[in-house]
Amino acid sequence: MNSVNNKWMIWTIFGSSLLSIATPGLAIIPTILSLILALKFIITDKKILPDVLQFQKEFNNIKGLRKSKENLKMELESLEENLQGKKSELKEVQSLLNETELEYDYKLIYPFDLDSLDSLEINNLIEKLTLKEKQILNVDNIVKSTGLKGEDKKFYKNQVKQITRLFNAETSIILKKVTAKNFKVCQKQILTAFESINKIFETDAVKISEEILDIKLEKLTLIYKYQIKLEDEQILRREERERIKEENKVKKELEYKLNQIDKDIKHHNNELIKLNKYIAKTNSDVEKEMYIEKITQLEDKLKELTISKDFVLERQVKAQSGYVYIISNIGSFGENIYKIGVTRRLEPLERIRELSSASVPFEFDVHALIFSDNAFALEDRLHKHFKEQQVNKVNSRKEFYNIDLNEIKDLIHSEYDNTVEFTFEPKAEQYRESLLIS
Repeated sequence: MNSVNNKWMIWTIFGSSLLSIATPGLAIIPTILSLILALKFIITDKKILPDVLQFQKEFNNIKGLRKSKENLKMELESLEENLQGKKSELKEVQSLLNETELEYDYKLIYPFDLDSLDSLEINNLIEKLTLKEKQILNVDNIVKSTGLKGEDKKFYKNQVKQITRLFNAETSIILKKVTAKNFKVCQKQILTAFESINKIFETDAVKISEEILDIKLEKLTLIYKYQIKLEDEQILRREERERIKEENKVKKELEYKLNQIDKDIKHHNNELIKLNKYIAKTNSDVEKEMYIEKITQLEDKLKELTISKDFVLERQVKAQSGYVYIISNIGSFGENIYKIGVTRRLEPLERIRELSSASVPFEFDVHALIFSDNAFALEDRLHKHFKEQQVNKVNSRKEFYNIDLNEIKDLIHSEYDNTVEFTFEPKAEQYRESLLIS
């Protein structure tokens, strides 16, 4: 009704305006009408003002609710993002917890150090574990424990056989491919197989027990340790062959050297006998002086040979005597990489030349040769002192160290012999020439 009245007022003002234009004398009439209508508009506005204010209030409330909705939406998105982050953190913690539990269980089962066992002993543990697994996975015993009969028993037995075969098949593949590199991956694969297979058979009310899972994980660890032990034993056998080979070389070298010295001593003694005969026969003072001079020379030489013989005999008796060598090969291993080794050779450089074989592209450079009556103890002392700088952290028998040569020198001079000479600048002739050519 109000809209109709409003339209009527508007048309009235419009008509009055046209009339005033057409008849200027009558302009007072539309003016009066306009005033009346304006008063009517004011009165009407006052009547609807509460409605307008209420509408404005509700509109503002809607705007506020919309803003609150947007804020809540943003807050929800932030919470969801945080939730995903927390889920990832939880997954990592659970993974770490599983690994810790596995390690803890492993230590409970094997309180002794597996590293102290040989491969045969570890293999025996694997076989015992396999027997235990077969006993636990005895299908008849599993079915018997349920108390089922008739068709239910038959169905349950078939399902137990299927889930057991499936889990054994999957874990068998994993166990066969485990290596030192993929051990952690194989652990996770067994856990995944355990969870996924149990989920598949969940509706049939059969499952692989956690006891069997533990056995599979134990077996994985033992197989992994067995492979490492086999590799270590192969290395030890190879090193033992090398040690025996080296000992035989040293033995032959000492025997050969002793034989040569004995020959030289015998030869010089024969010469002395001849010269003494010549002196006895001659009457010439000049000849006598000449023979006496030669005898003096021979006697000096015999003294040197006797000292050398005593040294060789001592080396034969003292199996720990030898040379500790400090060598490098910058062309093969880079700078500040030194090998600290020991040799019982009478000629230590011969052993170092053998190390510069086809296995390395360039020859080794010698920085120090240190003779000791207990060379192996000295070598061990150096190895232990510089253990943190060892290049190969796993195999301590690899004797390369990333170290400043001054540190080795300071230790040798302070604790062993301050007269030992060190050569700091490696020759590396072939390496430097190769750089120039390239």
